[in-house]
Amino acid sequence: MAGPSLEQWISDLGLQQVNDPDVDKPVYRLPAPDGRITLSAALEEISASVREARERRNLSRSKLAPLLGITEAVYARYEASVSRLTVGRLIHLCEVLGASPEELLAPAALHLLGQKAKQSKVDLLLACIDKLRAFDEETLQDVFSLLKRLGKTGMSGHGGNGAASAAPLLARAAGPLKRMNGHGGT
Repeated sequence: MAGPSLEQWISDLGLQQVNDPDVDKPVYRLPAPDGRITLSAALEEISASVREARERRNLSRSKLAPLLGITEAVYARYEASVSRLTVGRLIHLCEVLGASPEELLAPAALHLLGQKAKQSKVDLLLACIDKLRAFDEETLQDVFSLLKRLGKTGMSGHGGNGAASAAPLLARAAGPLKRMNGHGGT
């Protein structure tokens, strides 16, 4: 399995070599719009998003920590970016907060959601992901089929004729969505 050369891979993805103070060798990263590309900056964003997710759910640290099997002091170190979250702990946080991985990780990786993604676009993508999670498999398949067809219509996402050409597709998709939401259908 030959695949692209390392140089080609770096070029194709637009990666840049950086010296991260937390890593003793050069690493390659995508530049974030704010220019921060160190791992520690991403960890600070994740810590902040975990705190914000906890606060949105009106949970105190003293209530959340026992759900994770840790003390409040240990949990506080995660939110303060003093201790690093493991992947396992991050998954556990998603479980006990009822949060999606995207909700906790997206603030640290906005640049992965599109070059210079606006916060409104990020919020919309996260809201769509939340809605998609609630769909049954049949409805999710219908939505996926709709998205594939929308991609084939040449919609650019900038209005114009794309929205008009999508109208029949959206009307056909309304049937499965109404069934799923209990508005008519079967």
